[in-house]
Amino acid sequence: MTREQRPDPRPRVASALDAESLVNAAIDALDALEPVIAEETAFLRDGKMKAALDVAERKGPVAQAYQRALEDLKANAIALGRYAPPALALLRRRHESFSELMSLNMAVLGTAKTVSESIIRELANEVGQARSPQGYGAFGQPASGYRSPATPLSVSKTL
Repeated sequence: MTREQRPDPRPRVASALDAESLVNAAIDALDALEPVIAEETAFLRDGKMKAALDVAERKGPVAQAYQRALEDLKANAIALGRYAPPALALLRRRHESFSELMSLNMAVLGTAKTVSESIIRELANEVGQARSPQGYGAFGQPASGYRSPATPLSVSKTL
């Protein structure tokens, strides 16, 4: 069976009941996603990176469910506007509130990224300085006691 022959798995709105059901499914997905995003934001703000990473693992499937719900809404936008304007208005308000939460989350993530990059940069600079010769001896050779910087710096991106 080719792709064109397969039935579209997305729900189609043909009545006010279908419209309400689809909007409610999107609101339910949003209700599941908001607390996860808020929890991740709180952990990141407090510098609890391990806990934030644990929440991020849970966030993936919940975010995918919300994304699928949004795609279903887009596929039925005209019917939703015709059959369920009040429910759609509620969803818009909820999505605006969620957008504010996501903006905060993105700002906190950006700050955490900047801080971690700064820490890595400072660590690399300090390791490099510790290995630099403090002076030179006869004939331009490093002073005695200097060891070659043969020890590599290893950084793990996981916590």
